[in-house]
Amino acid sequence: MSEHERMLVTLGSVLERIARPHPPEESLPSDVQASLWRLGFPCDELTPREELIPRLWERKRSLLAGFGAEWGGPQLTPPSAA
Repeated sequence: MSEHERMLVTLGSVLERIARPHPPEESLPSDVQASLWRLGFPCDELTPREELIPRLWERKRSLLAGFGAEWGGPQLTPPSAA
């Protein structure tokens, strides 16, 4: 798995964790904070999820756009339908 793919997987898992419903007083878990820092999103336990979610989606969309341009398909020619 490439670094690009790993980052997409990490972004997806972080988004799953912070985009779900949560009590207003719930802070960001420390493992989520660590993942966000590794992805280049400095934060602490008081950083609002509503601030992070759009930024994470923006990064994920840009990575997906770049990934699609690089992928050339499976490089297989299907058998003819004779």
